Amino acid sequence: MEIICETPRLVLRKVVQEDASALFEILGDSEVMRFSIHGPETPEGVQKFLDATFKRYSRDGFGQWAVIEKASGNLIGECGISVQIIDDTKEYEIGYRFSRQSWGQGMATEAAIACRDFGFTKLKLEKLISLIEAENHQSIRVAEKVGMKLEKESVFHGIPVRIYVLKNPAAERT
Repeated sequence: MEIICETPRLVLRKVVQEDASALFEILGDSEVMRFSIHGPETPEGVQKFLDATFKRYSRDGFGQWAVIEKASGNLIGECGISVQIIDDTKEYEIGYRFSRQSWGQGMATEAAIACRDFGFTKLKLEKLISLIEAENHQSIRVAEKVGMKLEKESVFHGIPVRIYVLKNPAAERT
């Protein structure tokens, strides 16, 4: 299994087919998926997520990654960078979803910061965004802890969203 990066408590690695049942436990949870364009996933929906993720790995070289808690060895979420088209512009989004059991422990922030650092240092991206619904206060807090600021509002797949942005400090110096 290909490890992308590590933090003190987490390993981010490429998802594999064998992650399907663990991902279903997370992505099938209606509370976890409250702010999803699809709602809770079925096993077939998780398979579509996996297939789309594998295509992103081939096409872009990155995508959503499995988040493994080092202490338990359990898959506790998914976090990564995905290409999105927002207002006819290609953007790079940090996205994250975590099991309810891991909420409130800083895991999403830790993983998102690792993705931010990967995007800026390894991928040399000029900026990263997060698309967040106004009522999703936990995700807004994560984006702000990553260093993102609200830039504008838009509509994504028919849903009003706020776009949080962080520019690469290294890109601004050049």
